[in-house]
Amino acid sequence: MKIMLTKPRDVHDYRDWLTQTVHALGLSQDLNAKLVAQLCQRDQLGSVQIAEQVVMPHVVCDALPDSWLVVSQLPLPIRYLKIANITTGIYIFARPHDSSVSQAIDYLTDEAVITALRNPQLSVRQLTELFS
Repeated sequence: MKIMLTKPRDVHDYRDWLTQTVHALGLSQDLNAKLVAQLCQRDQLGSVQIAEQVVMPHVVCDALPDSWLVVSQLPLPIRYLKIANITTGIYIFARPHDSSVSQAIDYLTDEAVITALRNPQLSVRQLTELFS
């Protein structure tokens, strides 16, 4: 599983945040569109909020070359569905049957890990250490 940290500065709304995060993966335009559509479909099933100010959008897609965990931190909170003040997204883009994804999700059940991921000073090095 590949791990990435993004800190977008100019995010207009939740959909824009999804789009910017997917584009950061550097995939094809078609795959980007497919992932954004899947994330939007997932949101229709129910909230992906996992903690105060934290959402965990996630999809499984066999067209992905690798599984990704992307931590995205916003400088200003945005609204997600009816929930205001979201600042951190833990995006999971998974290939089917990837055991590293299950391991990462198990690790994300630790409140201390979520707290660390919410820290606006989080660096790529710290993120990598959290998941190594």
